[in-house]
Amino acid sequence: MENKQLVKHLVMTSTFAGAFLAAPLIGEAALGDQTLKQGITHQDVKELQNLLKNKGYFKDQETTTYFGPVTQKAVMDFQKANGLIVDGIVGKQTYSKLLQKSLQDEKPAASEGAKKPAAPTAVLKLNSTGKEVQKLQEDLKFLGFFTFYKTTDFYGTITAEAVRKFQISQKLKATGVADATTIDRIQKQVAAKRNPSTPSPSPAPSQPKPNPSTPSPPQTDAVQLKFGSKGPEVIQLQTRLKNLGYFTYPMITDYFGTVTEESVEKFQKANGLPVTGIVTTSVLNKMSEVEKNQVQKPVKSRDQITISVIANASELMGVPYQWGGTTTNGFDCSGFIQYIYAKEGVQLPRTTAQMWNSTTAVKEPAVGDLVFFETYTTGPSHLGIYIGNNQFVHSGSSTGVTVSNLSLPYWQNIYLGSKRVNY
Repeated sequence: MENKQLVKHLVMTSTFAGAFLAAPLIGEAALGDQTLKQGITHQDVKELQNLLKNKGYFKDQETTTYFGPVTQKAVMDFQKANGLIVDGIVGKQTYSKLLQKSLQDEKPAASEGAKKPAAPTAVLKLNSTGKEVQKLQEDLKFLGFFTFYKTTDFYGTITAEAVRKFQISQKLKATGVADATTIDRIQKQVAAKRNPSTPSPSPAPSQPKPNPSTPSPPQTDAVQLKFGSKGPEVIQLQTRLKNLGYFTYPMITDYFGTVTEESVEKFQKANGLPVTGIVTTSVLNKMSEVEKNQVQKPVKSRDQITISVIANASELMGVPYQWGGTTTNGFDCSGFIQYIYAKEGVQLPRTTAQMWNSTTAVKEPAVGDLVFFETYTTGPSHLGIYIGNNQFVHSGSSTGVTVSNLSLPYWQNIYLGSKRVNY
């Protein structure tokens, strides 16, 4: 019970602070969850037309929600070109072929009018992806502005807020966009912090010097890890401190931040060592000595995975809906759920119906459970992940990735049930 309350508290107080409740609309299906044919009017038809248009089969300038003769001809042309039964109906085989081809292009080619000239320093903003984003997050984490438990290659709302806070601290225009000026200032601040002897290029006050009253480790006691360290050694340190009861943060990371420093200080104080927050050889030796006299407790991984999955979802807030989407360029409902679980090594099937069949039914949803809905046909056709307080995260066709309220009449009327992922 305490673990569930911890998960719920962490999620609702920090991960999704500030998220809004969106008014839902009908049409939340994912690729493969309904058959499309002539005469149907549905939002998925518009997405189908866009997909066929991108592949060169749908010739009209404008797309609509109506599946008429033009759409049927485009589907038949696609089926003929791909060796499928030419019936003009978008069923499982046609869905599969559309999805197979669309997934080959992780980054769709830009239209002729949308090509941007190369720039010496790219502007990074909401929904940007790549190594540059991860480097930006690492630098902001080093400076203390990016507080997410891990860095990624996606520029989400958490990254934008970290950039905004840095801009405020530097008296720059607080846009949340990492433009050339902001990136240059970040790089200079990182260089100044790593090399304190180098004068800070910023007019802001120089970095505070360590408190002279803080005891320094003996010269013969080599420093192994300290604030700002990163890598597998930090993961090992946090795991050992957690097993000893000093590291209480729910997630193990590869970064030595304030939480790790405080955990080290607690261990040092409890074992009669100088309280420096720095891991030296003598600290590691004392840790080994204490471990020999203590039975190690098993690590509970389910709650950790649940927190990680929901944290992954929070970083994707605002990513647009895309029929058949499975990447940060755009998600459909099941593609979103599959993506955030896969990031933690949990493999789920592709469609909503398959997820329904591969999970375990529960009477009432708990944090991390999947909630299913029956939107337009018999059986599950939309889903999200429950985050507590009658709220769930999902990718809606009219909203993209957002938080919605399960107690609203719309969702209550189409609620099918909740199920638990087996991991």
